[in-house]
Amino acid sequence: MDPDFLKLYEQIKNHTLVDIYRCHELWSLAKQVGDVEGDVLEVGVWRGGTGAILASAVRDFPDKQVFLADTFKGVVKAGQQDTRYTGGEHSDTSRDIVSDLMETVSLGNTTLLQGIFPDDTQHIVPSKIAMLHCDVDVYSSSKDIVDWCLPRLSVGAIMVFDDYGFFGCEGVTKLCNELRNTRGLRFMHNLNGHAVFVKFAN
Repeated sequence: MDPDFLKLYEQIKNHTLVDIYRCHELWSLAKQVGDVEGDVLEVGVWRGGTGAILASAVRDFPDKQVFLADTFKGVVKAGQQDTRYTGGEHSDTSRDIVSDLMETVSLGNTTLLQGIFPDDTQHIVPSKIAMLHCDVDVYSSSKDIVDWCLPRLSVGAIMVFDDYGFFGCEGVTKLCNELRNTRGLRFMHNLNGHAVFVKFAN
């Protein structure tokens, strides 16, 4: 793995529930969207670990801003599609925890969005998205995020969904399987638990 990534991972590993392999994949994918129009959006930040990885990966692209959206109150919009979540899980975080992490790793290219996305904070994010990392664990919340993002994805943009195929995250798996039929998207299932979509055409 990239030595720069490994150094960063040591700083952020206690701020994420995502394993090192998926973290490295986020790092690698983010580095590939430098010439794709738009910004980077992560929804489902928890304590900021993967957000720091994304922001560090694109820090050499001065036109890229990283928006980190979270309720900081845990999972929202859990429903019948979701077998494990009922709402409020992963609430052991705060905006200050994430803000302090970004300051510690010297990342000034991030904007924190507190509230439900897209319901409360969509107006803060510009109109083009180069990369989405969706890690909200449940179907309805993931679908609302995707519905907002799809018309704003640039050609070449990447969407990454955490927990694809994971026990207890059947809602996320269901949504990703539905997206596989979306015109203009290519799908890849990495066995580490990521579902990756690339927009190849309008």
